[in-house]
Amino acid sequence: MKKEIVRIKLDKIIPNKNQPRLDFYDESIRGLAESIKRNGLLQPITVRKNGDKFELIAGERRYRASLLNGSKDIEAIIMESSDEQSAKLALIENLQREDLNAIEQAMAMKRIMESEDLTQNELAERLGYKQSTVANKLRLLKLPDYIKKAISTGTITERHARALLNVPEEKLEEVYLTIVNRKYNVSKTEEYIKELTEAHKRKGVSSNLRIGVNTIREAYELCKRSGIDSDMQVTEYEDNVKIVIRMKK
Repeated sequence: MKKEIVRIKLDKIIPNKNQPRLDFYDESIRGLAESIKRNGLLQPITVRKNGDKFELIAGERRYRASLLNGSKDIEAIIMESSDEQSAKLALIENLQREDLNAIEQAMAMKRIMESEDLTQNELAERLGYKQSTVANKLRLLKLPDYIKKAISTGTITERHARALLNVPEEKLEEVYLTIVNRKYNVSKTEEYIKELTEAHKRKGVSSNLRIGVNTIREAYELCKRSGIDSDMQVTEYEDNVKIVIRMKK
């Protein structure tokens, strides 16, 4: 990919349609605008030619801040790249700067995988990540919108969200509200969810066992009504139930 550094008028620059970053906080942009005004731009933005305009590849915060402080032009690196390369570079640049929240990262990863027909392993290799890291990010997209929004706004962390993936769907909103309202840290959240899921599993076993015992009891009562002389004894132990039915010959 060829590249060169030039000064470009800001009104000639258009946003990157594959920009992975969704949230640009005004206070953060204002602070950067003041810094650029006082100290100048420390690193050029990166763009590519798009007709008579230049499309941003990386540096949208610097671009927005320069607009805010009244600059007319900006130093930029012009790079020749395809749509796929542009999307990947925008993602990598933001990841390296830790500018993206977990949902933005996951959405950008999914978009690149779909556009380039990549597997999780292939994407992980390109980004220099472990495959498990990519898989964990993508799993977050399965969560309901209100939880994804909470991750994006910093109400909960990515690790909180990954713990919530283990919660049964019918209990998810209740558990989410509990950890937010009680301000649980990640460790407390994981402990709380572990207790809930284990209790849910025990309840499922107890319910199935009860159905089994009742089914046998109904069969026993049917035998009794048919005239068979019999008796039934049910004994519960800590980890099992013993049922003995005796029928006289």
